[in-house]
Amino acid sequence: MWKPILLILLMIFIGVVGFHIIEGWPFLDCLYMTIITIFTVGFKEVKNLSPQGRIFTIFIILGGVGTAIFTLTKLGEILYEGGINRFLRRRKMEKKLKSLKNHYIICGHGRMGKTVRERLEEEKLPFVVVDNNEKKLLELKQTYRCLYIEGDAAQEEVLNKAGIKKAKGLAALLSSDADNLYLVLTVKLINPSLFVLSKAMDEEAERKILQVGANKVVSPYKLSGLKIAQGLIRPTLVDFMDLIIRRKELSLYMEEFTVKRDSDIVNRNLSECDIRRTTNVIVVAMKKPGEDIVFNPSPDIKVETGDTLLVLGDKEAIDHFEKSYLGGIS
Repeated sequence: MWKPILLILLMIFIGVVGFHIIEGWPFLDCLYMTIITIFTVGFKEVKNLSPQGRIFTIFIILGGVGTAIFTLTKLGEILYEGGINRFLRRRKMEKKLKSLKNHYIICGHGRMGKTVRERLEEEKLPFVVVDNNEKKLLELKQTYRCLYIEGDAAQEEVLNKAGIKKAKGLAALLSSDADNLYLVLTVKLINPSLFVLSKAMDEEAERKILQVGANKVVSPYKLSGLKIAQGLIRPTLVDFMDLIIRRKELSLYMEEFTVKRDSDIVNRNLSECDIRRTTNVIVVAMKKPGEDIVFNPSPDIKVETGDTLLVLGDKEAIDHFEKSYLGGIS
């Protein structure tokens, strides 16, 4: 920012000193003559110029006018990027935040929060990031690649701004278990039906976070330890599950669907639906409300409202399954 300003001040200094030495004018006259020359105002000279003064003025015009244009251009860019452009982008972001629905809220943009954000970006799902640490949001501020809110995620005002009443799910990934506990409690008071997933570093905290209303709690250390153990015992299985989760190197997808009241699959057993033949999708598991998940469910099991189906197939097959049995793509 300072380079353009220092450059124009240098040109003014050279002009004032030059006119003073060549013409012998007072300081004010030299400054006035330099300013109207550099900025091409076109006012009449203070006094008649000598031949040497005219030659010097030509050089001031050639160097000073270009410098003035360069300086004003740079200052305009700085003003636009630092103020006007930021204001316009912020206004645009606020409009998008107000129109959000069926989105996800990521509370905390640390290492876990960043990983969750990147995955949601890959899935092209709507989301907003909330964090009160300016450094953690620096990348998002510079690129404006996604919606974000700088503020305390546990504050009701901030959560309402993030559209908590219209959200589909919330991830509580703050730095401490106490913060996540308070966040989950606040969220459930505002929107009791919202699906909330929280992280917990301590087993006692995990139990308390579940008690205040979290739908699911993940312990990063426990999860990592289990994965390492499985990697030692069943490395091929772990590789396969990683492929399913990442979806980058494999054309297969695994999706979960909640059966609604108006779904064509309601009150029919799996053998009646003949899902595998009609859509080329495999029902890997089923979970009924309040019961444990059942893997490789029996063909005779009846599908009812509120059941969750875990299906495996390519994207086209899964889309066909959703359209055919669940009433279209949401």
